[in-house]
Amino acid sequence: MRQVLVDTSVWVDFLRRGDTPEVGLLVKLIDKKLVRMTGLVQAEILSGAVSPRQFAALRDYLSAFDSLPDPPDLWPRVGAVRFRLARRGFQASIADIVIGVVAHCYRASLFTKDAHFASIAKVLPLRLVKAASH
Repeated sequence: MRQVLVDTSVWVDFLRRGDTPEVGLLVKLIDKKLVRMTGLVQAEILSGAVSPRQFAALRDYLSAFDSLPDPPDLWPRVGAVRFRLARRGFQASIADIVIGVVAHCYRASLFTKDAHFASIAKVLPLRLVKAASH
């Protein structure tokens, strides 16, 4: 793996200090400096802060990860993916599609617990990372 965009679903377990296979793998990816951030994931995480102090601490922590910027043609790509999904009878949130498009554009693997990405991967080639079970 060269770079891994980590979805909010994995970060939530990590930040709650969960003891899950996903958290174990995330720690390894952080140690290997493979984790990438994107603005949408950062915004989702920061919006869950419970205090201004926690918000600032999270902002500082997350800013240490290399960021994958939004590609210039992000929104037409998101619209096209959502259109193709709808033609197949699938619905996915705009947020999940944005994360998938960013991962795809930068050829990053996507580490998520969210099952919606399996549907998105049917119309957008994604390399989904799964943690091995205990």
